[in-house]
Amino acid sequence: MKKKKLIKCILSIILIILELVATLFIGYSLILYKGVETFYRIFGLVILVYLLLFFSYLLIRSIKKKKIISFIIPAILSILISAVLFVGSYYLNKIYKTIDEYSSNENMYHSSLITYDKTLKSEKDLKDKKIGIVDDKNDIEGNILPLEVIDKLKLEENNKIVKYESTMELLYALKNKEVDAGFFSSNYVDMFYSMDGFEDIEEETVVLYKYEKEYKSTDEEIKSENSSLNKPFSMLFIGVDSSNDGVTSGYNADVLLLVTFNPSTLRATLTSVPRDMYLKTACSNGLYRRINTTTWGSSSSCAVQTIENLFDVDIDYYAKINFKGVVNLVDAVGGIDVDVDYAFCEQSSSRGWGKNTVFVDAGRQHLNGEQALALARNRHKPNDGSKTGKKMAQYCPDRTSGSRNDYQRGKNQMKVIMGIVNAATKINDPNKAIEILEKIKSNFQTNITSKDVMSLYNLGKSLVITDSTNLVNVQRMQLSGYSVWGKVYDSTSKSYPAVTIPYNGSISDIKKEIKANLNNSKITAIKTISFDMSNPYKDTVLGQDKYSQSSIATLKDLSSSSVSSIKSYASSNGLKVKFVDIDTKAEVNIDDWSEYSFYSQKEHKDIILDELDTITINVKKKVVSTPTVEDTSTNDDTTTETTPSENTTTEEQPVESDETGVTQ
Repeated sequence: MKKKKLIKCILSIILIILELVATLFIGYSLILYKGVETFYRIFGLVILVYLLLFFSYLLIRSIKKKKIISFIIPAILSILISAVLFVGSYYLNKIYKTIDEYSSNENMYHSSLITYDKTLKSEKDLKDKKIGIVDDKNDIEGNILPLEVIDKLKLEENNKIVKYESTMELLYALKNKEVDAGFFSSNYVDMFYSMDGFEDIEEETVVLYKYEKEYKSTDEEIKSENSSLNKPFSMLFIGVDSSNDGVTSGYNADVLLLVTFNPSTLRATLTSVPRDMYLKTACSNGLYRRINTTTWGSSSSCAVQTIENLFDVDIDYYAKINFKGVVNLVDAVGGIDVDVDYAFCEQSSSRGWGKNTVFVDAGRQHLNGEQALALARNRHKPNDGSKTGKKMAQYCPDRTSGSRNDYQRGKNQMKVIMGIVNAATKINDPNKAIEILEKIKSNFQTNITSKDVMSLYNLGKSLVITDSTNLVNVQRMQLSGYSVWGKVYDSTSKSYPAVTIPYNGSISDIKKEIKANLNNSKITAIKTISFDMSNPYKDTVLGQDKYSQSSIATLKDLSSSSVSSIKSYASSNGLKVKFVDIDTKAEVNIDDWSEYSFYSQKEHKDIILDELDTITINVKKKVVSTPTVEDTSTNDDTTTETTPSENTTTEEQPVESDETGVTQ
């Protein structure tokens, strides 16, 4: 009898200790979730402590009783509760740890020294060469890592280091053999392959040296101290194009989506900015750049600040995902359901064609990861003149159809995102949620902290209580503009890029809607609706109206203009003008072409005037013939250099208007 009591006593102590440990574990887990009201967490701990004491009492009491059932029942209940607490604690800690890892600001950065000179095989072959780097002390892969490599390999001893203001300038300097080698992000192929003249950059270049190092990102500085997911907030979603894993830098921002959400009204705006929008970015020193180049630096701050300036909004958060991450995410949620407007084919996420070509038919489709990414990326048709179009003609069937461009691509991207959101809301298995987070971790980066995520508890609670999950109103918007391909000269790339100037009206409409959502302004409700069977309903996308504005002003050719005309032209455009003697390099003051003749125009014609503050005209002093004594009789017939007449002005071209309403 004493032996049975001893066994029950030992087992009771073990069970009490087990339940105590389980309670401590779950208590620690609840402390991590600071977004949940303190009252509920304390209340839960009190209940658990009460159960611990209650079952401990029952176990101790059962020791004195003879009936074995008096011990078995509290023992089984104690074991079950301990198991539930351990399992609950495991999942709570696992989810928290997984979320917390996304907030890590330690990232691996990669820089490569590349050359177009195939006679060079490694960095050891560099002697008496020019090596280019980017002169931006905040650019880890373009400046910080290269300087470390230069010091480590002592490259400055036998070579000349040349600094350039931007990655683009360095790229063209390397292409034009102004430098023999240059440092770029190791992801340089994905950065430049879609640019004219660089389609075959991978085959044409040699990687002489590659260097990588872990650095602390400064992207957490993007968020203000008052940012919270519990009040109206804005977030920039960045989709970067890469055939490799990772999201640190050196990528084209082929997806830029500005999201605003108001938790009190359950209203969201989703604004798409096409990749070819041409404007002054936050990191281009007042020059115009494609907006998709804003992720070329070592952080997301340039992209964030550029969008902030564009729409006059403070961005609280950003989330950056590699296209490889999109594939993993869609596959992890079990695929997405999307209405596809047209049949198409596209290369795979690894830029593979042939057997890897991705096909998608028109209509309601359930897409896997590769298909969803193909839909988000597609903007070319077979034989549309592009390199991708030529590939499509080679591998795609005749059934591909439909109109596509950057605007259609933006709409497709919104469909993919909404499809992912809809699929994710159906997940109720914690293991599945953890699996999804783990799969996209290497291809995802954000400044949203675990504390921020925990604050979503209150929003989730209100949605559950009010059953409002289907009442979230999403206003889709897309920035529109007009093409200036062949009309605007880019001084950095020394070319006429295929770019788009945003409409001021589109910007204004989007800004108004964003401010209304973030400031809790009252939205005018639509109280009437009409339906026509012959005209299927189409969801409206704000910012896509027919806007009209004058074409952006560019510098004209002044070679045939009089001095007074040049001065008048500069003055009317708010610019200074200076004349520089090409021989002495000194600035000269002239009023006509009597002593000097026009030599050259420093600034290239068709450059955007908004980039300039001064027009520089290079002039050459005229050579005056001195007649000899023997030839004085022919002095009247001496021919002098022909110069433009002071009254001569450049003939103005007639003003035309294209079908977009833009005055040319």
